[in-house]
Amino acid sequence: MTRLLLRRYRLMLASWLLLMIAMCAITISAYRTTYATDELRRAAVLKAQKNPATNLVYGLLPDPGTPNQMYGWEIGAFATILAAVMGVLIAVALTRANEDDGTLELLRSCGLAPKTPLRSALTVLAGCATVLFAGVGGAFGATVAMTFLLVAALTTLLAQIAPTAGQARLLGFALVGVSFAVRAFADTRDVAWLNWLSPLGLRAVVQPFTTDRWWALLPALLFTVAAAIGAMLLSSRREFGAGFIRRRDIHHGRLRVRSATGFAFRLARGSLLTWTIAVAAIGSLFAAMGSSTVEQQREGEVGGFLGSQLGAGDPAAGFLSYCGTIVGIIICVYAVLSASDSRRAERLGLTDLQLTTGLRRWSPLAAQATVTAAGAAIILTATGVLTALIAPAMLDGDDIAARAFVYMIGQWPAAAAMTGCTVLLAGALPRLTALAWLPLIASTTVALLGDLLKVPQRIQDLSLFQHVPDVATANPPTVALLVLTGLGVGLSLAGLAGVARRDLLLG
Repeated sequence: MTRLLLRRYRLMLASWLLLMIAMCAITISAYRTTYATDELRRAAVLKAQKNPATNLVYGLLPDPGTPNQMYGWEIGAFATILAAVMGVLIAVALTRANEDDGTLELLRSCGLAPKTPLRSALTVLAGCATVLFAGVGGAFGATVAMTFLLVAALTTLLAQIAPTAGQARLLGFALVGVSFAVRAFADTRDVAWLNWLSPLGLRAVVQPFTTDRWWALLPALLFTVAAAIGAMLLSSRREFGAGFIRRRDIHHGRLRVRSATGFAFRLARGSLLTWTIAVAAIGSLFAAMGSSTVEQQREGEVGGFLGSQLGAGDPAAGFLSYCGTIVGIIICVYAVLSASDSRRAERLGLTDLQLTTGLRRWSPLAAQATVTAAGAAIILTATGVLTALIAPAMLDGDDIAARAFVYMIGQWPAAAAMTGCTVLLAGALPRLTALAWLPLIASTTVALLGDLLKVPQRIQDLSLFQHVPDVATANPPTVALLVLTGLGVGLSLAGLAGVARRDLLLG
């Protein structure tokens, strides 16, 4: 069973592990040359330590602020968040997703012991954490690996409670959100002991590159083992294919839908509402915490990662552009997950049932692509409106409301391109649908770390993000946005053509 999981999910596992190891390996050298002198670095450290926005996003920067400490502070924040997201996605894929699509039912009919699948899944998760630790190395690598393993174990536990794999994934992401909120509250309110209660607070507890408190990982390891044991106990006491939470999407009344798009929207409306609330809250929170950063950039240069994101123009516009990039990355994650639902529906037989009503072969996939693109527009519009209402009260500058709205809604072409990429793979090469994460991962790395790593501008221009123009400038360029939109439409059409020429399920 373990070999089967490794073989089936080798692309997903390899992509995530290579991303995490490469990101941590190639960025550390850049921090040794970010500041020309110790005086410049020390000034930047003092500003960062007094900035509520940076404390919210990255945590507290320890003294004396050496290059390695700044690396662990900034890159460590992104690495642990990505490790947590990785833990949620991989844990659900290895457990409840296999159960929902019928794989485990088939295996159990061949005599597989009921407890074996979960044991194998936990073994693969432990192996991923080991590879992550070995690839990154040191106390920093141990912190990233333990963050992944702890979140994965807790998500596995939640997956036994959730009624479906989709609900388990939402509960896992909610866990990551709560962990971030607890860590942020602990660092902004000087309540350090709260970091012991958050998986994302491990970095502050272990303090890599400062004190390297290896022993602080022991409570997290014990809690991981307890979560794994709890998952095993709950798994043996629940009904196969169900969770302890009753499904509320099952109704005995007649459902009237007039089209495949209406049916897809009906199935997606719950998750769409959740994503809208979460993304709008994140976008407005980032914008609300930017006043100190903008003021520091106007008084002097904010160095390091954040300084590279603000650029050399108007600090308010640079900060709102950075917020838009973060929201764009999140909305592209939504686009990949939503468009990938067409593959899940195909495995569960929902696509076959729809086709029996006389729909064309490409209609279910086209409906899912339409719902994904429309859902991204709804989420971004809500986020843009809320940010436009909050940002003018927090940031000083010209056209703050208009900039806040455009920098958010302007990420829709990137979401359209990611939707097209996923639809292409799901339609023409369904077994390779997991590869849709690669352009998102690559674009995220280039967008966030391109300037810091001195990546050539022509390579940075290939990223999906950071193409939204400043609406306050004269004749803002829109060619890149049109290209991304056209790319999304073209790839989607290619995917629809591909699904009409292959066997369902077989690919």
